[in-house]
Amino acid sequence: MQVLWDAGGWSTPGDVHQVLTEARPLAYNTVLTILVRLWEKGRLERQRHGRAYAYRPVQTREQYAAARMEQVLHEARDRPAALATFLETLGERDRAQLRRLLEQLSRRR
Repeated sequence: MQVLWDAGGWSTPGDVHQVLTEARPLAYNTVLTILVRLWEKGRLERQRHGRAYAYRPVQTREQYAAARMEQVLHEARDRPAALATFLETLGERDRAQLRRLLEQLSRRR
């Protein structure tokens, strides 16, 4: 997913394979299998690109992170405690940003 997010558009399995093999050897078929599985799970969309397909993420990296945070909070037995614990781990800059975002959100409503 990182490679596809970094690409910012449509990528073929060959494109992804080329980027991934710069770091370590990886079989082309492995890359293709992973892309197809991500597409089957709804994480990617695909379109024809010649004889192959090109893929791109359905969600941005940030949308995916937000969805994961929501999933983790949903799984917590004590959601307020989980949120409080998370907030304690944030640095001052992140807490200030969160305050600004919450203020903007409350003004919209």
